[in-house]
Amino acid sequence: MAAVAEDAVLAERVDAYFAPLASHADLSGTLVVMRGEQPVLVRHYGHADWPARRAHSLATRYSAASVTKSVVAATLVQLERAGTVSLDQPVGHWLEPLADRPGMSLRAVLHHSAGLPRDLPDDFRTGEADVATWLAAHPRRLQAPGKERYSNVGYALLAEVVARASGRPFAEVARDRVLRPAGMSDSQVALETADHFADGALPYTAGPEPEGVMTPVPAPLEIGSSGLVATAPDLARWARTLADGAYPELFVDEDPLGSIDTGQDDNGDYVSVQGTLPGYSANAIAWRDSDLSVAFAGNLFDYPVLRMGKTLRGLLGPTPPAPPPARPQAVPLADAHRARAGRYAHPDFGTIAIAEVPGRGGMTLTMPRQPAYWSFHLTPIADGGLHWRAFGVVFRAGDAGGLLASPAEGGEATPVPAATAAPAP
Repeated sequence: MAAVAEDAVLAERVDAYFAPLASHADLSGTLVVMRGEQPVLVRHYGHADWPARRAHSLATRYSAASVTKSVVAATLVQLERAGTVSLDQPVGHWLEPLADRPGMSLRAVLHHSAGLPRDLPDDFRTGEADVATWLAAHPRRLQAPGKERYSNVGYALLAEVVARASGRPFAEVARDRVLRPAGMSDSQVALETADHFADGALPYTAGPEPEGVMTPVPAPLEIGSSGLVATAPDLARWARTLADGAYPELFVDEDPLGSIDTGQDDNGDYVSVQGTLPGYSANAIAWRDSDLSVAFAGNLFDYPVLRMGKTLRGLLGPTPPAPPPARPQAVPLADAHRARAGRYAHPDFGTIAIAEVPGRGGMTLTMPRQPAYWSFHLTPIADGGLHWRAFGVVFRAGDAGGLLASPAEGGEATPVPAATAAPAP
């Protein structure tokens, strides 16, 4: 870590940035900075189980969400090296229901350019139903290959390819060919989230006072697009494995396979992976020309996790990020807050609906055009405003009875256009 001379300096930076967030229930999870296999900085925030006040540890496991995609890609590379598959084969070579889709290659699916939909329906359960059969039965969900279109469905499909080509469950193949060789002995791919396992952290999202957290609406688990359950050190080991060049085949094209990110900062070229699920987040970064890696694994979906990768790189760089501003003070729910109920056209999120849901702690924001797990608590603040903590956005009453959206990271408030801000029928 050339840009930071002493680990003590890094510890001061980390504490100055994260401790205030944790003190207001805006952060929960484990942070680990490693040099090779040696942790040089470890911090735990919040609780693995909030009601029980169970502490996090380096053995605590978290759902790593889309980090699973990089494991899928590496597993396919291992099978290609063994001569079992070719990334240029059509998916239909292995999955008969899609045999009439010759343009849908494994590589195109890895690149999110196979014309597949983003998500499976809420009632679909991978492991209980067949993704390829479902796609064949819903051809209108498919588009022509070529255009990049992010698809969780695609990686669930690739997990089925791995199982068919190897004759073994995807989780077993990934464990033996990818996770264990990477030293990830405390990690596995599973049909359940981390809270179903020993040492698993329970999931939370931003919630009402005084606790400040609540249980999220769960998302359907799509094995392949998600399913990895890992510790923070294991996530750092996975980023290190990728940065050390164990899978050069993933980096041949301009965009790496497996939803992996690459870039350059003051510490050099880096490789990073990240993922989020309702109640969980995972970020891991490793630099190619050093033995430095960092990972944060969390069990609280709140606005700090949206910038976690950038935050971690900033803390390990020459100029640390400015501490985040304090979030607005919560006040008791009043009629002025209830008056904000209605449907709105938000400039960034599309159609949103605000309603009082007492069983969820008061005012709740949902997205009618999105799955049910897009459900968030809104904290009542002064002057009838509502704070959408999960995305760091403040809604305030506008002159025309609409809403103003103001990012919690700072900046001027941007009015929602009057034509779309008024509550819609």
